[in-house]
Amino acid sequence: MLVTHIYFNGECKQAIKLYKQAFGATVQTLMEDSDQSLVVHAEIMIHNELLMVNDFGNNDGFSKSGGYQLSVQFDDEAALKKAYTIIKEGSTTIEPLQPTDFSPCTVRFIDKFDVRWAFWV
Repeated sequence: MLVTHIYFNGECKQAIKLYKQAFGATVQTLMEDSDQSLVVHAEIMIHNELLMVNDFGNNDGFSKSGGYQLSVQFDDEAALKKAYTIIKEGSTTIEPLQPTDFSPCTVRFIDKFDVRWAFWV
């Protein structure tokens, strides 16, 4: 099993909330620090796939963001557009919502948490 793990550096709760709205993600595990201000470890399910997230790790002097992309295949264009509408606020567009050779609807962007996404049908 290969599981993606993303560090949000203090914005993990906001990211989980957004992904729950956009994807109908469900929280499987949520562990917080003693004052409940930061997420120590969380596991969420997006489209039946596990994503691990927390607020620590990207400020260790070694980690650099970039070099990855989370890709989500939707069953239909309406579901894709609904998720994109929710998650696109504060994002940076890489490729706009459009048809391509391989999909009737696709979009690539970086969300407000600096997570790179590709959506397609």
